[in-house]
Amino acid sequence: MVTTKTPTHVPGRQRFGGLLNGDYQTFLALFGFGALFTAFQNLPKLRHFLFGQSVVDFPAVFGLLIVLCALFWRSLLRRGFVWAEPATLTWMDFASVDRRRVVVKRMWTLWVGLVLVVGYTGALVTAIGGGSKDVWVAMSALSASGAILAAVTARRTAIRGETAGPVVLAMAGLTVAAAGLGPIAVDVLAAVLFVAAVAVAFGGEPMSGVGRQELVDGWNARLLRAMAAVFLDPMLLIPQARPVPRLSMRRPTTLRLAWSGVLGRLRYAAAGVVVACLVGVAHLAFPAIPPGPLFALGAYASIVPFVGGLGELWRNPGRRRWLGASDWELRLVNGLVIGVLGVLWGVLLGLVTLALGVSPFWPVWLAIPLAVVAALRTATRPPMNYDVSGGGAAFQVLRGVDVLIVGAALLSVIA
Repeated sequence: MVTTKTPTHVPGRQRFGGLLNGDYQTFLALFGFGALFTAFQNLPKLRHFLFGQSVVDFPAVFGLLIVLCALFWRSLLRRGFVWAEPATLTWMDFASVDRRRVVVKRMWTLWVGLVLVVGYTGALVTAIGGGSKDVWVAMSALSASGAILAAVTARRTAIRGETAGPVVLAMAGLTVAAAGLGPIAVDVLAAVLFVAAVAVAFGGEPMSGVGRQELVDGWNARLLRAMAAVFLDPMLLIPQARPVPRLSMRRPTTLRLAWSGVLGRLRYAAAGVVVACLVGVAHLAFPAIPPGPLFALGAYASIVPFVGGLGELWRNPGRRRWLGASDWELRLVNGLVIGVLGVLWGVLLGLVTLALGVSPFWPVWLAIPLAVVAALRTATRPPMNYDVSGGGAAFQVLRGVDVLIVGAALLSVIA
């Protein structure tokens, strides 16, 4: 058993994800970096695609980057990096110092990836808009302070009510875009985020000190997501619902199971609020992009986590026989529950657009029921048929998304 503090390489495991082995991973990495760099060579085309003939509204761009930082913060607070392979823990990383090293390494790897995504988006949009020096400084300060705040909060154990932080930051971005604030206000917000990061950095137990059970539980969840990708079952990507004591003690019915599936996943509500702010600010910042696809995609991304309960019940014939409900009853009851969620999200998006002073053409709001139908279609997908390949397999995987794409395309033409 190896208990040294020096990192030990597992035989057969590729270093750096195989990026430097000269195989297809290297080719994909070079191709990806080349494509990202090429975008800066086509700024006029991108400007016409995003802004059309309109003048670049930099306060809206600032608000968009702030909401992106909030989304980055919320995704890191999920702490998906807290996992370790059980065999590695048993044979090579038994010491607590090695456990901390594993968790910290994964956290910083995920953090760097998210920083690159947000930083690249901010730099590209600023370059397209032809931002001045003050705009570049404000963008850089905001990205840096937001990344620091996300890192210092994610590295420690969960704080009660911490998911409200990204929502408040998204609201700040909404305020910047609606009030037309400039780089000075963004610099002040960046300073506030940095001060908050310094205050949170002291105190609390670091996530690197979690025990073996937490690491193994995280590994099991990651393994389930990997199997979902291998077997082309996107519903397995949605984590399990948390127990709802009041409903779990009562006799199960179709309506109670539908509500328990929603209430057990309320942790996704904060992400739905951030996505609504992102959709509204993106509509204001990029006037040339049709709002129909934006609204449909945002509604689908916010609603689809809550259909996980229906997905679990639908792909388990034994549970459906135990419940004794027919297919049409499951669709109807869960459709009503998810429809209520869609209405609530649509009201939230309406408040966002009202605060921003934009009034989309009324057919755009048909994207909300479209997203509800697409989410229900995704959850009620029949078992995967592995006898087909190519387009047939892709059609099965994209069940629900196909309706979303066709509907969004029609909305972009109508509105």
